[in-house]
Amino acid sequence: MGRINDIKNMVDERRLGFTMDEVMTGTHEFEPGFGEPGEKFMEFRVTWGPKHVSEFINPIGGKFMYNDLRGTVTIEGLCEDAPCDGSLELLYFTEGKIRYTFTFEIGGTEYLFIGEKVNLRPWNVHKTHTTCYGTLSERDTGRLVSKSITYFRFSTTPAFVASFRLA
Repeated sequence: MGRINDIKNMVDERRLGFTMDEVMTGTHEFEPGFGEPGEKFMEFRVTWGPKHVSEFINPIGGKFMYNDLRGTVTIEGLCEDAPCDGSLELLYFTEGKIRYTFTFEIGGTEYLFIGEKVNLRPWNVHKTHTTCYGTLSERDTGRLVSKSITYFRFSTTPAFVASFRLA
């Protein structure tokens, strides 16, 4: 009974949230002048979720379908398990996409990653929810560093589902 009351109190105080762990794995390719040419490994492992479900489900609030994101990113030729943080936006109703945005720092340079799962439609969920097209740029200058395609691997689905936690 105590656990049920704890959850009820969190909801009443509008501070109930959740988190999930996601892994996106694929490749990236540096723009000329930023690294060795050719496809290279890329992966980001992030935990995302809203801090307040009441804000997450409120379509007129500023945090509708918005999630905070934290984790690590590996970009072969640039970094390995670099800490990153940012957001995951579920833009189903406005743009038909999911957008990952995060920053991280390597050697005094801050980088911005923006990755999108695009063209979300009910008939192509198997592709659109698993394929993320990304760009990496220097945050201060906006110079494009690399482009990527990462994938949510179906084999990670059980771990993804089991990672759901109330926060």
